[in-house]
Amino acid sequence: MGLFVMVARHIVRPLLPALVAVLAPLALFLAPRDRATVIVLAASASDAAEAVALADGAILSRFGAFGLIARSEQPGFSARLYSAGAMLVLDGGGRGGCLAQSTRS
Repeated sequence: MGLFVMVARHIVRPLLPALVAVLAPLALFLAPRDRATVIVLAASASDAAEAVALADGAILSRFGAFGLIARSEQPGFSARLYSAGAMLVLDGGGRGGCLAQSTRS
């Protein structure tokens, strides 16, 4: 395993600045805002549900086998989700179903 690690470091280290340059703007674009609908991904949908419950959020619907769509009106929801065990939290892009806020006046 020591040789594999050395080879991996030799290959990854030169590519790291390029990876950061590409992924950082993408992460900023996908980062959820407060009071936004989010996609919560975890090891399983039940783990995602537990993270949402611990973070004081509401589950709106399922998102595949490993995620949920959730929302909280309290600021800092994304940080609380990560603290509660979520593996990844993405901006839901309005995927709130019938529970999302209406844009009609």
